[in-house]
Amino acid sequence: MIKLAVDCMGGDYGPEKTVAGACLILAERTDLYCLFYGDQERIEQEIPHDADCSRIEIIMSDEEINNEDHPLKAIRKKQNSSMVKALKAVADGTADAFVSAGNSGAIFTGSLSIIGKLPEVKRPASVTILPTTSKVSPHYFLIDSGANISTKPEHLVQYGKLGSKLAEQMLGAENPRVGLLNIGEEDSKGNDFTKEAFQLLSDSKEFNFTGNVEPHTLMNGTHDIILTDGFTGNIMLKSVEGMAESILNELLENLIINADLNDDMSKTVEAFIHSSIRRYTNEDAGGGFILGAKAPVVITHGAASTTMFKNSIDLAITLKESDAFSSLNE
Repeated sequence: MIKLAVDCMGGDYGPEKTVAGACLILAERTDLYCLFYGDQERIEQEIPHDADCSRIEIIMSDEEINNEDHPLKAIRKKQNSSMVKALKAVADGTADAFVSAGNSGAIFTGSLSIIGKLPEVKRPASVTILPTTSKVSPHYFLIDSGANISTKPEHLVQYGKLGSKLAEQMLGAENPRVGLLNIGEEDSKGNDFTKEAFQLLSDSKEFNFTGNVEPHTLMNGTHDIILTDGFTGNIMLKSVEGMAESILNELLENLIINADLNDDMSKTVEAFIHSSIRRYTNEDAGGGFILGAKAPVVITHGAASTTMFKNSIDLAITLKESDAFSSLNE
C-alpha cells in the first residue's frame, strides 16, 4: 500500500480541488491510501459519497500556510499547519510521499528542513516535466525550474547526474541527452555562469552532456534534460505555459469565428485544442518535484484543477515506485 500525505489546504481552492483530485485517483488505485491534512469539516464536505473511506484518513490541522507567508518563518512558526504536519509524516515514515498546491517556497524550505536532502546534493532543485512535439521523445526534464535563483555552475553537474538516473526510468531515455540552456549553441556563448557551467559539464564523464541548447529548439525532442539556473528556468517555464495557452486559445477563437464548421466538427476541434492546452500548460504532467530530497515531494500549481491535482498525485506515485528514485538514496 502506498501512503501519500496530501496538504489539502494548499493552493487557490483548497479542499475543493485537492480532495476531489485525490479521490479521483483513489478510485483508480486500490493500492493507494491518502492522509488528508487540513480542516476536517471542509475536507469531509469534499469527499464524494462513493469514495472508499477505509483508505482515507483525515488529520486535523488548524493552521494554514498561504502564498503571502515568508517560507522560512511560516515553516518555523506554523507547526500545526497542514503543510508542516504532512511533511513530518513523510519524514517519520508514516507516509511515502508528499503532494501540495501550496506556497512553493515554503514547500521547498520545509522539505529540506523536515524531510532532509540527499548527502551528495549541495542544493536540491525543482524538476518540471515538459512536452515536446516529438513522437519519439515526447517529454523532457527542466532542471532547475524555479527552486534556486542563485544556482552555482557545479550544482548543474549534480543535477545532470541525478536527473539522468530519473530520466532513464521515468522517460524511458537510454543514455539521456543533457543540454545547457543558453543563448547560442557555440561553446563561447553566454555569461560567466553558463561558460563555467559548460566547462564543468563537458569535463564530467558521468552523463551524456551534448552542449548548449537554444530556447527555440526545446520542443524538438532533441534533449531529455535541460539544465539551467532556477531564475532563468522559472521564467522559461512560465513563458512556455503562458504563450502556449494564449496561442491555442486564439487559434480556437479564430476557428470558431471564421471556419465554416458544423457542430460536430466544432466540438472535435475544440476538444483537440483543449487537449493541447492541457499538455502544454503542464496539467497532464501534474506539476514538478524536488530533485535531491530524501523522499518524493510534488509541487503543483496553486490554481491547479481537480484533474491537475489528480495527475500530481499520480506523479508522486510514479516517483515512489521508480527504481531510479530509490537508487538516488543508495
